Amino acid sequence: MYRNIDVMTEMRKLTDSKPVQAVAGAGVLASQTLKDLPGRLVRWGTENPVTSLPSRATGYAQTAQARANGYVQTAQTRANGYVQTAQARANGYVATARTRAADGYDMLAARGQKALNGQPGAAQAKSTTATQGKTALNGKAKGKTTSRSTASH
Repeated sequence: MYRNIDVMTEMRKLTDSKPVQAVAGAGVLASQTLKDLPGRLVRWGTENPVTSLPSRATGYAQTAQARANGYVQTAQTRANGYVQTAQARANGYVATARTRAADGYDMLAARGQKALNGQPGAAQAKSTTATQGKTALNGKAKGKTTSRSTASH
């Protein structure tokens, strides 16, 4: 059985399909753009002569340099501010540490003076401090310890 293929009908079906029409449209657009290209190149050449390129490049370089200088200035200003803030904080920390150290030194000297003068409260204060030091190990309190009697019967 031979089928008669109507070429005109098949061509009409093919040309009526949207994908084929899209490809044909792309081809027409590409052809028009290529035809316009020589004219565009001539226009671009007259609007942007080769002799203007060095001055334009210099202008771009100067703009970039000015922006870079601005960024450097901003960075330096911020860095100086950060340094001053850090110095002020450090000075505060050092002053606090000095005050605490001096207070601790004065307290130890007062206790020592009492102990050397033989005042009765000095031994009690000294043993309380020693007991507090033993009960706290690594910041954790130990359980109560019982004192053993050393007296013999």
